[in-house]
Amino acid sequence: MAYKGILFDFDGVVVKSMEQHFDAWQKAFAEKGVHITADEFFIMEGQGIDTISRKIGAAHGLNAAEVAKVKTRKVSHYNQYMTIEFYEYFLPMLKSLHQKGINKGIVTGGTRDRVLQIVDKYFNDEFFCIVTVDDVPRGKPYPDPFLKGAELLGLEPHECIVIENAPLGIRAAKEAGMTVIAITTTLPARFLEQADYIYPDFREIEQQLNTLLFHSEANTL
Repeated sequence: MAYKGILFDFDGVVVKSMEQHFDAWQKAFAEKGVHITADEFFIMEGQGIDTISRKIGAAHGLNAAEVAKVKTRKVSHYNQYMTIEFYEYFLPMLKSLHQKGINKGIVTGGTRDRVLQIVDKYFNDEFFCIVTVDDVPRGKPYPDPFLKGAELLGLEPHECIVIENAPLGIRAAKEAGMTVIAITTTLPARFLEQADYIYPDFREIEQQLNTLLFHSEANTL
């Protein structure tokens, strides 16, 4: 099998932002007297702001109007305190992949406006395609976003490697027929066992990518 492209999740992979998202959600729900835990939130990652607010709100007995207010307040809190950080060795890994001519894309449950704002500022032509929650009828855990990403890269699903940090994203990528490497940036490995490979950092992920991309390529010659 020859792999030809990589699809990256965004929050928790491309940017170190999930802790900030959780803090914003926690503040917003607290205003309605609801306490949420990190595990409760991180396990839902990838579903988009509408789904996350609705599901957590329903679990804690909030009505539709209260959920709508929480969602608005979450965005306000996040925008107020947002800072851009990257995980150790992510940027050198990305540069190396770029130099080797590997096609790369982003597939995320984030909104297009927010993701593009960050990508345009920090990643100059690094990503060939960006698929957000606004671009597909069904987001993660359905395979639709990853299938769209493969289509935009001009690849078959089985030619794509996915880098994910969330169970629902892993599930979506596997249902799309892709090979998944998980990173334990937000959840322990036991939550990510559906992935093909699980690593704690991007140095080890780079080693696995080099094996998959270039060993598989050599075997097809």
